[in-house]
Amino acid sequence: MKVPLGRAGMAASACIVLALATDVATAAAQVAAAVEVTVRSASRESEGPLPGASVSIPASGFTATTDAAGKAVLRGIAPGHHVISVDALGFATATLEVDAANGRTARVETTLVAAPLELTGLDVRVEATTLPAAGVALETASLGPTVLDVPGAIDRVPGATVVRRGGPGAPAVVQLRGSSADQVLVLLDGVAVNSPVTGEADLSTIDLESLERIVVVPGAASARYGPRALGGVVLLESREVDHTSASMTASTGAWAQREIGGSLTWSPSEPWSIALGSRWSRADGDFTYEVPDFRGGGEAPRANASYERTGGDIRVARSGPIDVSLRGHASSIERGSPGSISQPSETGGQAHRRYGASAHLNRSGDDVGISLTTAVQWQRAEYADTTPPFGQAYDARTNVRRGEGTVDGWWASGPVTARLGAELARQDVESSALRKPALRIDEVGAWSRVEHERSAGLLGRLTLRASARVDRHDLVEETVLSPAVGATLTRGGASLELSWGQGFSPPGLGDLLFHEGVLVEPNLDLRPERVRNEMSLAVRQRWSPGSTSIEVRGAGYRADVEDMILWFPDFRFVWSPENFDVSRRGAELGASLGIPAAGRTHSLSVDVAWSEVEYTGGALSGQVAYRPEVTGDATVTLLLPFGALSPRATHVGERRSAPGSELNLLPPYTLFDVGLEVPFETGPMSGRLAIAFTNVFDERAALLVDYPLPGRGWSTRLRLTPRLSPRSP
Repeated sequence: MKVPLGRAGMAASACIVLALATDVATAAAQVAAAVEVTVRSASRESEGPLPGASVSIPASGFTATTDAAGKAVLRGIAPGHHVISVDALGFATATLEVDAANGRTARVETTLVAAPLELTGLDVRVEATTLPAAGVALETASLGPTVLDVPGAIDRVPGATVVRRGGPGAPAVVQLRGSSADQVLVLLDGVAVNSPVTGEADLSTIDLESLERIVVVPGAASARYGPRALGGVVLLESREVDHTSASMTASTGAWAQREIGGSLTWSPSEPWSIALGSRWSRADGDFTYEVPDFRGGGEAPRANASYERTGGDIRVARSGPIDVSLRGHASSIERGSPGSISQPSETGGQAHRRYGASAHLNRSGDDVGISLTTAVQWQRAEYADTTPPFGQAYDARTNVRRGEGTVDGWWASGPVTARLGAELARQDVESSALRKPALRIDEVGAWSRVEHERSAGLLGRLTLRASARVDRHDLVEETVLSPAVGATLTRGGASLELSWGQGFSPPGLGDLLFHEGVLVEPNLDLRPERVRNEMSLAVRQRWSPGSTSIEVRGAGYRADVEDMILWFPDFRFVWSPENFDVSRRGAELGASLGIPAAGRTHSLSVDVAWSEVEYTGGALSGQVAYRPEVTGDATVTLLLPFGALSPRATHVGERRSAPGSELNLLPPYTLFDVGLEVPFETGPMSGRLAIAFTNVFDERAALLVDYPLPGRGWSTRLRLTPRLSPRSP
């Protein structure tokens, strides 16, 4: 059974399809051009391609970063004459001039000269780039010293709320624009890490040091990514492996935090490269928290909150007519289960282990390309407590085996690009926590996307998109259609994007088949969650007056959810999941400013998000529990002669703690962090020392009632990078 588009959706789709058909038949005389810039290093220590260099067109705001081969591509620029600026840490800035031809890719090269005494290249700003799908990209190399893990990085994205259940190493999940955590799909190199039982992805189990980039795409993304992407998708990308490098990291901090790790990338010959990485960390987590008055007042230690994590990965890549990448990874985390402060446990514990392997093949030409990905993954989760504070002792174990394969092809003809793909996945689940101890779940999906660029005259460039995906999931009775359409208008440094789409998320195994226990009942009649008509409007404007850079951005959305699955107690105080209709609307505003002073460019970035997520219907009303209406983040980066100073403030607004009730509102709170990062050279190595003080004013806060956040903390992190020749480890 297909999900109907509705009159508004059909009209929007018809307009897009009609525009596409018209423009394919009569292509505009002028189409976007592209410039490929190759950057090389003239430094004696690192002659050859220069990765991580910033390539930009200051007049129009287009930017890109060179990859491991020293290449960066500026796409979608207007044909004509352009002046390009190339910057990199430790090198003098280079300026290029290029003529971009109509619909073609111009290629230029430059060699940067080392400037070892300059520290102005140290930039720890969060580089957030709006993607065509209204996403935000975070380059992990640009994250400041106050960002200690993956949850901390994502927490800086407008509209994202990271829910932590404690201090360092505690479980952490993300909500996007007021969605539930199980409505956000998290992919690590294209492979889902969401739990098949809860549907949530625990971000605390993922190592930040192993990632190159984090991309957060809020809004219904089922038209491309299928189930679990009703609220959005988080894409985690591992570091590139096609150049020789090495690094060693060690850190320590409050609550007995310790971490040590290392990575090595080696290119034994021209087409081959190998990357190895490993990491170990642990913390006691026994911070002191303030007991609420309704719990008796005073202070108490957060006992049984320790964790220990070990992980590693290996990647082998070969470039050529067909690019091949093979990856294997393993991770293990063990931690205590302290429970809530009203029912603390000193004997509860949990263990999570994940092993996996994947292969990716890609062949791309100027007009056509195809990629194939296959992956297998094993997950094991254990929860046990011999003497819980309430109920009987438990020992729940879950084993998951997941295999999946994806094929994705694209074709381009002038201004039109078409993409087709298919995905097949099978999951075998064995769990003592479910009514059915063994389950097999099959998922099949296919998608298509058409994109067309055209000239809009004096208004700039117009990009039209239409996409659709069909999914068959064993936990959903019918076949589901997820369409989406959109249009983006760009002119110079300004962009305007309008999109419409639909999404769905199947019930989780824990919701449907959770093993009945004391005061807990599953619900076999749950319906899938759906977004029927999501509308989103996003705007962005960049200016570069002189050496100053200014950017303002804003977005508004409406995305009501039918049959959102939420747990509630009945008149017997027995908890069970039910379907509820929820209205969602919100807005996000932000601005970034780069100010040159004393030979360096300092920056300020401010983002504020408003998200109204309310129950609809006669039973409940008001904001959904634990969804703050207002969140905000402000970060300043001051470049000093010896390094960079980064103060930061994070605000979380008032939240309801009881469903459909204004009683016991949780107060708003603001956390202040400050970090200092200092680069240095020592013999054959370069290094960076990062020092961070978190919650410097010791704010006693809790996003969830009975799950306090830690008070004032600190950490130091030392990263050493030996200078290696391009062809020797």
